[in-house]
Amino acid sequence: SGRMPSMGSLHHGLTGEALFLFGNAHRNTISWAPHGRFVCLAGFGNLAGGMTFWDKNKSKPIPQYDSETGVPLFPELKASCTVGFGWSPDSRTFLSCTTSPRMNVDNGVKLFRYNGEELTNVPWDNDNYKPDRLLQASFVPASANVYPDRAQSPAPRITGDAAAIAAAKKQAKEAATKPAAPATKRYVPPSARGRTGGTSLAERMKREKEGKMVGATKVTPKPSIVGGAPVKKVPIGMSSTTGSQKSKSALRKERQKQNKAKQEEEERKKEEAKKAEESAQAAATVDPEKRARKLKKNLKQIDDLKARDPNSLNDDQKKKIASENEIRAELEKLGF
Repeated sequence: SGRMPSMGSLHHGLTGEALFLFGNAHRNTISWAPHGRFVCLAGFGNLAGGMTFWDKNKSKPIPQYDSETGVPLFPELKASCTVGFGWSPDSRTFLSCTTSPRMNVDNGVKLFRYNGEELTNVPWDNDNYKPDRLLQASFVPASANVYPDRAQSPAPRITGDAAAIAAAKKQAKEAATKPAAPATKRYVPPSARGRTGGTSLAERMKREKEGKMVGATKVTPKPSIVGGAPVKKVPIGMSSTTGSQKSKSALRKERQKQNKAKQEEEERKKEEAKKAEESAQAAATVDPEKRARKLKKNLKQIDDLKARDPNSLNDDQKKKIASENEIRAELEKLGF
């Protein structure tokens, strides 16, 4: 139920980024060959049955070749009234069939090479299945390692007049990348012929739509540059941890935050040094006898703690026992 002609596109499996546009065409079906090299874009079901065969590795439609000159050709391929379709296990043949009960007329099977060339030397006669005798048609499946992945067969050598061959090549290249042809023109009465076009809203919208149709093209993404370094791509849903993807405003705020934290750390160190100096000065002015009595009291408490079960002591009590040597050293300095 989408708009026609539709746009087919190939995307990256991790990032979802568009890599290639197949162009606008009347297509609603995508069928990949088992090896993932060839793909068929078709318009089956309620469409006319047009088909295009592509080589994913080359990002180009697969051509047929003129039997006399060897010039690549891109004819209009069509498999009308297709109900079932599929690739052979070796990715070299494509099947389309018209079967009952979906279609009760013209039942039969058609085979196409990977480039869309129809194979006529099939070992069956489609007339035997008409009008409604075919129920299903499919290839016999095979294991994945039975058939190797094969590229396109080499193109035949082009022969003939150089100018004619060059013109044919140019025409074939244009045919390979052109968008879908607009629909067949409706009947125009003699009195309206020769005009540039109708002025009704429907006709103007139709001309605008046909003018926006795009042919096959490769998508070249523009790299996002921040601070001279390209942004690293990550899978969809995963946040990036690299700083190169931050905006200039975010980087500026981060630098301000770091500078502020650095200043606060310096101020804290200065404050601690000031407090330590004040404590030392206060200790120097304390009466030695009072200080000695306090230290001796601490030593007595330490002796009481040492007499208790070590497993029953908390962290503060253990720390107090560990300070015994410092207390005795201070007492010696005071002369007690």
